[in-house]
Amino acid sequence: MTTIATLTGRNLSIHIEGVDEPFIIAPLSGRRGKALTNEFIAICAGASSAVGMEAILRESAGEDVYERVQDELTLFEGESVLTPAFYWQTVLGLEGVNAYLAGGEGLAGAKKALELLILSLGILPTQTAPSTALETLIQKQEPTLRTARSTTTVDRLPANKPRANRAVRKPKPAASPE
Repeated sequence: MTTIATLTGRNLSIHIEGVDEPFIIAPLSGRRGKALTNEFIAICAGASSAVGMEAILRESAGEDVYERVQDELTLFEGESVLTPAFYWQTVLGLEGVNAYLAGGEGLAGAKKALELLILSLGILPTQTAPSTALETLIQKQEPTLRTARSTTTVDRLPANKPRANRAVRKPKPAASPE
């Protein structure tokens, strides 16, 4: 399945392969887009129930588009319309839509778009005192680092150092006086 997103005036037009009529997503106001983004981040971070995601997608796409998606498309096809519609309403705009589509859609595409959203908001994963749900989400996605250093000699050797047993040195004979 191929999904193509283009701008048509101020609207986002999403074409799904095999569906004749495109899905037209009208932009929301900046305040509303910011509020939806904050709700989304809270859900991703586990601070809010995932049940609220349907309302976010419904508002992002618009009532008519949302109902059309529910009536005409499979779940996967619907995700390829509703998720780009959400990212279209965020600060990312078309870049978020393109990140989602270029990432392969589905979970992989959503991850790419989320990473772009994190970068766009200027959130650094190295911050130690999270002040928003997004920062908490980022820290949850960081790999766990080892906290203790190895204390064995073998583990402290450089990788290129041979680890074979060395022969014991024989003492050199004392020089004879002449």
